[in-house]
Amino acid sequence: MLLTDQSLSEAELDDLDAFLMSDAMPEGGMDISTLDGFLAAVVLNPDIVLPSQWLPWAWDMEDAEDEPVFKNAEEAERITGLIMRHYNMVIQGIRHGTFDPLLFELRQDDGSEFFDAEGWCEGFMLGVSVFIDAWRPVLEQHMELVAPMVLLGTDRGWKMLEESGNNKEATRQAYESIPAAVIAISEHFRPQREAMGRSRTGAAPTTRSAPKVGRNDPCSCGSGKKYKKCCGIETLH
Repeated sequence: MLLTDQSLSEAELDDLDAFLMSDAMPEGGMDISTLDGFLAAVVLNPDIVLPSQWLPWAWDMEDAEDEPVFKNAEEAERITGLIMRHYNMVIQGIRHGTFDPLLFELRQDDGSEFFDAEGWCEGFMLGVSVFIDAWRPVLEQHMELVAPMVLLGTDRGWKMLEESGNNKEATRQAYESIPAAVIAISEHFRPQREAMGRSRTGAAPTTRSAPKVGRNDPCSCGSGKKYKKCCGIETLH
């Protein structure tokens, strides 16, 4: 039986990370930090996104078509079980306001802490762009809610950071504001979640708040680029 309600130990996180970085994964697969960001966006989305809808993107960030080459059924069950347990921990962290992004630490010559949040934000913005229905009004009317993720997870954001005059400090401020941004987004979507909950129990159903936008459609921010090339998944590096 898979224990989906237990957080992953350090050893299990390392195990999952090792698999995601192995040759068994498709070339366009996620690492563990990118997966964490992607799952945060999936969980925050007030619409129900089933594992069957989001898991293929963990294997193949570009098209959700390639799959890992597992050694056997046992390995497939083990890795999928680890991902599902981490997914449930992301749910609990966001629900209880204790969510912290899973970031890679970068070694600094002066011994100070600095983290690589690019992959995390890239994963988050992928979750936004793939399941766009609920997110488009946010991008059009409340961009401040996703500002850290846009800055660190999109081409447009990295250009803004480079023009800031102090890229490193602006980057630090951006990733340090991610937990607060996650809480703010969760609160923003609370009325929609509650309305959807009522509709599932017999109240009047909710309606889609904006037209569906594809990943290859023009970005709603007005840049003229495709969404996946602007507020979507691609980064500067």
